[in-house]
Amino acid sequence: MLRYILKRLIAGVLTVIVLITISFFLMHMMPGGPFSPSEQKNVPPELLARVAAKYGLDRPVGEQYIEYWKNLLRGDFGISYKKLDTTVNETIAYGFPISMRVGLVAVILSLVVGIPLGVIAAIRRAKLWDLSAMAFATIGISVPVFVISILLMYLFAGVLQWLPTYGLASWRHYILPVACLTFTPIAYIARQTRSSMLEALEQDYVRTARAKGLRESAVVLKHALKNAIMPVVMYLGPLVAELLTGSFVVEKLFSVPGIGRYFVQSINDRDYTMVLGITIFFGIFVIVCNLIADIVYALIDPRVKISE
Repeated sequence: MLRYILKRLIAGVLTVIVLITISFFLMHMMPGGPFSPSEQKNVPPELLARVAAKYGLDRPVGEQYIEYWKNLLRGDFGISYKKLDTTVNETIAYGFPISMRVGLVAVILSLVVGIPLGVIAAIRRAKLWDLSAMAFATIGISVPVFVISILLMYLFAGVLQWLPTYGLASWRHYILPVACLTFTPIAYIARQTRSSMLEALEQDYVRTARAKGLRESAVVLKHALKNAIMPVVMYLGPLVAELLTGSFVVEKLFSVPGIGRYFVQSINDRDYTMVLGITIFFGIFVIVCNLIADIVYALIDPRVKISE
């Protein structure tokens, strides 16, 4: 098991290094910049040149890359080019907890709704419940999140006027963002669970359990579901990383002051340090979540360790 974890850690570190390198050079290869005359039309070029020199943007890209690594190894993501006296670390520290609160509710809701939906669909195969659940799952996977968000916003905030659409002032403000975030994960988890359950219910150990006279609920929950849950466990790592770091579209549409909203804004502002810092934070967080999911999967299924 230790060897398995070490291999995953080494792969994760190498992935982070490649991510930082590619992101840094791609950012500097983009035309324009945070202090280019084309972006700041009403500012004298001489002043823009002095500001760029202050932040070291007039130096060769190779030197900037080395300097960025030096700061990064100290845990310093740099200072925002657009928000005076605001560091990237402060932005992440403020925005991530907000995204995490919304994302944590979305993760729990996705599992609580998606797994039972898939189990019931598998048990009632080819019946009305199964057909309805799979129709919902197909729509959830096929329709983009921004379409779902706009439709729900129009229906519940515009037509019915039941729910607010701005900020997170109360529990009612969480309903629409969480619903939009969970629509696709619930659909995916339901399909994965149904497919795995149908396969598990045909296995010999399930037939043996039924032959022993066990109740159907015990057969499903204690025997079939234990193995059918494996694909969901593997999906849980990317799901947690995606939802806890915030959806760019959802946070922008519902004005949620999370880290995703700041990321979109920093891209529009050409704020190099903010884009790089949040990108690196996202990358590390995704890798950590996937590592934890791999470890949990290996603990549940010993065959993973044997194959490694």
